[in-house]
Amino acid sequence: MEKTVNFDLTGKVAIVTGGSRGLGVELATSMAEYGADIALMAGNVEKMKKVAADITEKTGRKVIWVKVNIGDEESVKAAVQAVMDEYGKIDILVNNAGIIRYGRPEEMTYKDWTDVLNIDVTGTWLMSKEVVNVYMGEHGGKIVNINSVNSFSASPVAPVYHVAKAAEAALTQSCAAAWAGQGIYVNGIAPGNMQNGEMAPDTPADILENIRRKVPQRRLGGYGDLSGALLYLVSDANTYTQGVTITCDGGLILEAF
Repeated sequence: MEKTVNFDLTGKVAIVTGGSRGLGVELATSMAEYGADIALMAGNVEKMKKVAADITEKTGRKVIWVKVNIGDEESVKAAVQAVMDEYGKIDILVNNAGIIRYGRPEEMTYKDWTDVLNIDVTGTWLMSKEVVNVYMGEHGGKIVNINSVNSFSASPVAPVYHVAKAAEAALTQSCAAAWAGQGIYVNGIAPGNMQNGEMAPDTPADILENIRRKVPQRRLGGYGDLSGALLYLVSDANTYTQGVTITCDGGLILEAF
């Protein structure tokens, strides 16, 4: 019997930025498990090499790595072209690269402010427009931006991150509106507090417990908690979802508001 929805990614090629660690590893591995061949992009070559080898060993899929400075247009163009040279197409782009910097608005340095905006917002735009210009504009595709629940809230100690993530959410909707007619689906995922995200591995136990208490599920996000949303958004199961950000946060924003 033919199934109504299909999550199989066999024959698809997926780029994952920020692919050397954390959420990038989970997202790349999840797509490879469902048949996609992967192109990891990040700045740390040694880490990417290991991640690529691990994913191939686990899934049997082809995984390449490409060094990129995500906030530099020429670097992005070269990286995307390297993927085209290797695979000949780009079906999926997951914009996962991002950084966070702390500091009150009156204390934050100009460099910290511009670095976060350059990676989290400009990098997402540069990658998206490049894959559209070189392939998806004619062939369609799926773009998923890894946003954050912080786009829906404010922070006195990390304002630029919240500003950047709010901008990324707006960019997701704008690109979705611009490219829907070309068969390009642009959506987002907003993680909550993830153990394999930006949270420091040496975060004190009392702080972790305080964070857990704020989440209705009473736990931090773990490996695999984003995978279901991702596989839906990038697969042929998604035929009519456009410009949406799916929140995967254990109900955190329900408590915040």
